[in-house]
Amino acid sequence: MRIPIFFKIVTISLLFSMLSLGLFTVSFATPGGFTPAYFLYMLIIILGISLFVAGSITEPLERLKHGFEKIMSGGNARVEITTGDEFQDLAQAFNHMAQELARQREMLKRSEEKYRLLIEDINDWVFELDENWTYTYSSPKVREILGYEPEEVLGKTPVDLMPEEERAVAAKRIEEIRRRGTAFSGQENTFLRKDGTPVVLETSGRPFFDSSGRLKGYRAVSRDITARKRAEERLAYLAGIAEHSVDAIISLDLEGRIVSWNKGAEMMFGYTEREVLGKLMHTIMPRELWNSCGENFKRAIMNGYARDIETVRLAKDGSRVLVDQTLTTIYNPKGELIGFVAIMRDITKRKEAEEELKRAYMELEKKTKELLRSQKELKYLANIVENSNDAIYSVNLDGTITSWNKTAEKMFGWRKEEAIGMPSHRLLPEEIKNETSFLLQKVREGVKFISYETKRMCKDGTIVDVDVTVSPILDEMGNPAGFSVIARDISSKVKAEEGMLRRILKYDVSRGRVYLIEEPSPNLAEDVLLDLMKCGYSGTIITRRLAEEVGIAGVTWYWLSEKRGKNTVSPDVRAVEAAIMNLPNWNNAVLLELDYLILKNGFRRVFEFVQRIKEAFYFLKKGVLLLSLDPEVLSRKQLRLLKKECCTIRPKREELPPEIFEILRYVYMENRVGRRPSIKEVMHKFGIARNTAKKRIRYLEGKELVKVDRVGRLKLLEVTEKGRELFY
Repeated sequence: MRIPIFFKIVTISLLFSMLSLGLFTVSFATPGGFTPAYFLYMLIIILGISLFVAGSITEPLERLKHGFEKIMSGGNARVEITTGDEFQDLAQAFNHMAQELARQREMLKRSEEKYRLLIEDINDWVFELDENWTYTYSSPKVREILGYEPEEVLGKTPVDLMPEEERAVAAKRIEEIRRRGTAFSGQENTFLRKDGTPVVLETSGRPFFDSSGRLKGYRAVSRDITARKRAEERLAYLAGIAEHSVDAIISLDLEGRIVSWNKGAEMMFGYTEREVLGKLMHTIMPRELWNSCGENFKRAIMNGYARDIETVRLAKDGSRVLVDQTLTTIYNPKGELIGFVAIMRDITKRKEAEEELKRAYMELEKKTKELLRSQKELKYLANIVENSNDAIYSVNLDGTITSWNKTAEKMFGWRKEEAIGMPSHRLLPEEIKNETSFLLQKVREGVKFISYETKRMCKDGTIVDVDVTVSPILDEMGNPAGFSVIARDISSKVKAEEGMLRRILKYDVSRGRVYLIEEPSPNLAEDVLLDLMKCGYSGTIITRRLAEEVGIAGVTWYWLSEKRGKNTVSPDVRAVEAAIMNLPNWNNAVLLELDYLILKNGFRRVFEFVQRIKEAFYFLKKGVLLLSLDPEVLSRKQLRLLKKECCTIRPKREELPPEIFEILRYVYMENRVGRRPSIKEVMHKFGIARNTAKKRIRYLEGKELVKVDRVGRLKLLEVTEKGRELFY
């Protein structure tokens, strides 16, 4: 039967009280008063009450105390009390609480184990920082990311693990985060592994606080994004090369719709990127070529690429552009075909020249031994023109090669792994070792494109002539990061052209040279200029004289004047230098009169200008620069200095009068392309009377330099073998 402890205490108290009262009454009635027996009975009563209290109250409480102590020490406890009163109820409640607490501890232990395993298994580094940004916890992932053991980073700060050059910026950023006391994410910093190699980490974290709301530190996670950053930089670099290439580079999806459109395509076809994105490739194709375009796509899918596709494309203004196209397939990481890349080079002028060479070849094959040699030369040149594969490589601001394609391997002999990281000046012959620094200077000055003919040295030491196009490479901020080079082997073409020019020029001049002509009036200079123009050079005169005073037809005229106007150039040497360097052609014959420039700029500035322009013409093969000067303008010392920087004009030794040699040269050049001019054509060409023309031709006949064949009423002229020897 369950009896509450209250009733137990009351009942025992009443029992012993009645017993005490009885003893007291007996003792009082006894004549002797309080006897020892009385005190014995009182002691028994007190002892009985104490034993009852100890057994009924103290002992259960002691059991409960031991149970609580066991729980506080992390163990499990169960209290057994069967008193049938409130202590039994309290013991049952205690046991229930202990059981629930044990269950919660087990759940917490499992949760902590699961969290620990999660932290240790993820690919990111999880750590905890105190309010001073000192590591207080580190997951084991730090071994793979930084090479440290977790306990090695404890007590250090993130700044301690960064390179010296990044610490100041990182410390400032950390102080800002601490001041705000808010969460942060996407913080990118460079750390140093234990072995010293750099690693880029992206970090995110959240603050935690104590019960009073004071910041206690941050719990954060860092991810290794080194590979991603390198990939981003590589993609940006390649995108820069593609974007600034003078060739049209267009990417297409599987339906043939335009996905990207570079600056080269914009220059070639006139459409902006916004105008063509999403449109079909047919936008820039004549309708009659649509079917053949589909065949090219099939070839690209079957072989991975389709190159040497010479076809026609349409510009925005409706003009037709002849292009040499290479079509390449694009696959995603899963190996699925996702699109195509079309690279197109404008070969309109090249094809025109090619057709002209072919026509000349067909006519010249029936001619003399000299014509047969010319036929082989033209055939060789035609084969070079047909080879449209170009070497492409790029150079950074340190002059180091950073990319290298397969055609460059074939052309120059260095494998890709050998060339990347190699100084670009190893491609340059000794006499033009400064070309790289010259090009880097032009890139830093903001020059967009440079195209010129120059030389390159192969791995085996051989020298090749190349036609190069240099384009700047810009970083993500738009600043120069280097330049790309597209090189085409033109060795045979250069040899043939230079050989032909040496044979037919009246004066001994070479392309890429600067010549000083001392004369009060530029008569000799104008004669040399006209001679170069007759041989295919584009003539330009920069002078203080007016156009009607110059009086040379077919020449581009610039007037030196401080007043701005059409066809005027400031007499400042920098403006004159820019005008010459911006001439569109690479076979320029430029006549520059120095007298007025020296008057306006002084000898020193003009002398420095001559040195700069000499280097530019030599490196870039810009053409021929003729400097005309009245020697009375300078002192002897100044004139000697200027002569050292320039070449001297030397006429070739000729036994013929100049006017007769001009007729012989005209007939020779016409014969080279399979034509025999008539006497009437000679009259119109040189503006002379019939009798004068006949007289000069009879002189050439008498020297056995030309022969005259009568065809009907026409008299046709042809250079003899003896006449051709004058041009060898």
